[in-house]
Amino acid sequence: MKLPVKLFQFALTVVTTGVVNIAAAVTVPPLPLPGPYAVECSDVAQDTTSLAPGEDIQLYWEGVPRSDGSARTPSQLLLEPASTPAVTVQAPATPSVYGSFAGRSLPYVVIVCHPTTAANPRGDYALPTGKIVPHMMRAGDAPLWPDATTRFPVMLFSHGYGGSPISNDYIYALTVFASFGYVVAAPFHTDATFSDLQLDNISDVLYLLTHLQNFLAMQALRPLALSASIDLLQADPQWRDRIDSAQIGGFGASMGGESMMLMAGGGLTTSVGLSWTQIEHDTRLKAAVGYVPYFGQPILPSFGRDQHGLDGVSLPFLGIGGTADTTAPIEVTAQGMLRLGGPRELVALTGVKHEFSVPATNDIFTWSVTWLDAMVRGNEAAKTQLAQMTSVAGGVDDFVVIPLNTVGASNFTGLWWAAGGTESGWGIDFEQQGDQLYATWYTYDTNGRALWLSMLANRTTPTGNAYTGPIVITRGPPFNNYAGAATATTVGSGTLTFTDLDSGSFAYTVNGVTQTKALARYDLDTGPQVACTYSTTTPDFAAASNYQDLWWVPNGAESGWGITLAHQGDAIFATWYTYDVDSMPLWLTVLARRVGTTSAYAGTLYRTSGPRFDAYDATAVATTAVGSATLTFADGNNATLAYVTSGAGGLPGTTQSKQITRFPFAASGGTLCQ
Repeated sequence: MKLPVKLFQFALTVVTTGVVNIAAAVTVPPLPLPGPYAVECSDVAQDTTSLAPGEDIQLYWEGVPRSDGSARTPSQLLLEPASTPAVTVQAPATPSVYGSFAGRSLPYVVIVCHPTTAANPRGDYALPTGKIVPHMMRAGDAPLWPDATTRFPVMLFSHGYGGSPISNDYIYALTVFASFGYVVAAPFHTDATFSDLQLDNISDVLYLLTHLQNFLAMQALRPLALSASIDLLQADPQWRDRIDSAQIGGFGASMGGESMMLMAGGGLTTSVGLSWTQIEHDTRLKAAVGYVPYFGQPILPSFGRDQHGLDGVSLPFLGIGGTADTTAPIEVTAQGMLRLGGPRELVALTGVKHEFSVPATNDIFTWSVTWLDAMVRGNEAAKTQLAQMTSVAGGVDDFVVIPLNTVGASNFTGLWWAAGGTESGWGIDFEQQGDQLYATWYTYDTNGRALWLSMLANRTTPTGNAYTGPIVITRGPPFNNYAGAATATTVGSGTLTFTDLDSGSFAYTVNGVTQTKALARYDLDTGPQVACTYSTTTPDFAAASNYQDLWWVPNGAESGWGITLAHQGDAIFATWYTYDVDSMPLWLTVLARRVGTTSAYAGTLYRTSGPRFDAYDATAVATTAVGSATLTFADGNNATLAYVTSGAGGLPGTTQSKQITRFPFAASGGTLCQ
């Protein structure tokens, strides 16, 4: 017996989230399909002369071997292979994951569809299945763009298990997304080349045991092909100058949804015992949508025991599931999505099975385009609509199972100040790693002297937006002769509560004074705001090109002082928290700008005095230039802080140089910004 829709909605929401969303329902009109752009696609012209009588051409597209074991591949039927995009994936030499394919170079054909001019004269190409590739490029053709300058966001498209980008209704989906202004890249995953395991046979343990290895290889290779597709677009002169590499999203159908999670750092189940292994972590992917996304089945979840392989994955993800789907049960999807650390939302389509639902077409694309426009493009209208919408008019009955959580485990790393800039002169830096947030508060004592306080705050609930911890004051050796140890004294406590990624409040009690300040993220105005992502697996800090983080002397050799870097574009706002000649807290700042095209950033060093922390007075803020500072980065994890103090501002004249590195204070993993 099936639950009535609304009862199902209530039950699943309570079971999976523990809360009931009682916000008023907002139904939005469907987006008109297709979008505003005409669409052109790359060359996939087919040579059908080699097909055996009655042989289905889709067997080649999907990589299904012949009965004698010989291979069928998409490239075998290409009429103009030199003009068809393709990538090569080098499978890691890990037999436990990639089986017999470990260490091998594997080719993949890719189709790219993109916006084009409405006057595009190129004809549509009719596939043997009757489907159409619109305005298909042929040998020697260059892309025809709608205008001469626009850079378009990228969307990776990952088809379902056993399909191809031009099989069934997938080609239609590619062209719809491209019509909304995305450059869509879709590799032919050729799943059947690697595995003949049927998803419906997962419950057959014996069958699973004998087919698991190749099934793992197929799953693990998918995200690698998607990452290689980004490399292709960024390198090929046909597209590299017309894509926005800072705006890359994804759409995955069925197993394509799993592929997006693996690409974002999810751990793939690699044994019947439900252990998991991280496959890929491509931070270029900014957000994704999964339609009937495959998160496994109860006997074999995709991401380890109880889906713990998704712990710490912060990719913004929209799941669209079917209430009648038994291949990718929506309950299993919900279990996995609740572990995601970033914005996530799960939408249910009533009565939809594991297939493309024609009646739900408008629901699927309206939810998907709105999500991608909000999360990838940063479109404000899309953000507003996404925050309010609970269903799409018409189509099937769609409803929200896991409400949008734009805060949850989002990352608040960055420099913050009083909302609206109403109290210029003081600020607070947040460095978040997992469920801990290290706050350094730059303010002034009761005499107007620079004072810094710190707080290591812990998240108060597993997916909440509040962090609480003790506030301490630290005293230590003078900055120009750092010898000995610093001492910390607890002077109060504080709670940080965030309403979204850019605003929140700071409630604190310090030395008996209790206050609350409204906070906002501080924009250096030197480039786009950075996005920070925490991973439970320690990131490759050395390869990072954004230096925003908390830094100190390597191995804590001078524990007690540090420097916070807010890096945006070609500028770094550095706040150095250290100690004066009398061992009292001292903070100095420098807005360091990049020196030419080097890895050095330099600027004037300032000391600031201002109003006491509990009684703001704008007239009391005063800055004094006290020298200069240069940050020179050897790589993303190692730098030199060189500074000169001139003797001004009550500081002694000093010339020194310090080696510094990032400070990963969490027990494991770390945060990278870009």
